[in-house]
Amino acid sequence: MNKFLATATSALVLTLAASNIAEARDGFYIAARGGYSDYNLNDKDDNSTDDSRLELGGTWNASGALGYKYKYFRVEAEYTYRGDLDKHYVQNYMNQFDVSVSSDSFMLNAYLDVMPNYWISPYLSGGIGITRLKVDQKELTSGMKDNWDEENFTWSIGGGISLRLNRCTNFDFGYRYMDMEELYFGEFTSHEWYAGLRYTF
Repeated sequence: MNKFLATATSALVLTLAASNIAEARDGFYIAARGGYSDYNLNDKDDNSTDDSRLELGGTWNASGALGYKYKYFRVEAEYTYRGDLDKHYVQNYMNQFDVSVSSDSFMLNAYLDVMPNYWISPYLSGGIGITRLKVDQKELTSGMKDNWDEENFTWSIGGGISLRLNRCTNFDFGYRYMDMEELYFGEFTSHEWYAGLRYTF
């Protein structure tokens, strides 16, 4: 009996997940998201074919977007702010550093919704834009301070799952890889996970 109930429940859940409901609304939408950004710094060494990687760590992110949906496709303009990240790292016993990283991005994103009229739909995403990167570094032994501040071309690629709450509202959660290009001594990248609500007017 218990096996029968479990099987029936699983079948019902899968049926609801795959069932077509009222056609999703097309038009302009707004979205609000929040999540986690994990920075990496890829150092460039002219004398080696290998890049050394420094994992700077993670911080929170928050974003807002204004976009337009038509059938399977979405395009949007998005602004993302990331919380300041403070990192202490040791190069060797003589060289220890405190590093502070801050960034925000302006992106133009495109999405492909695989099954936009279903309860659950995977999607693919890609984007291009500009990231403002700022890094402050202090060498603890000498007390020497350096800072770098640039606006870099940025591209992203990712994907996720969208849950339809009703004809106009979706709950999205996903992942994207962001390449923020070089800032003086290395190339910044970020693995980002996010979740949020999207409402189509």
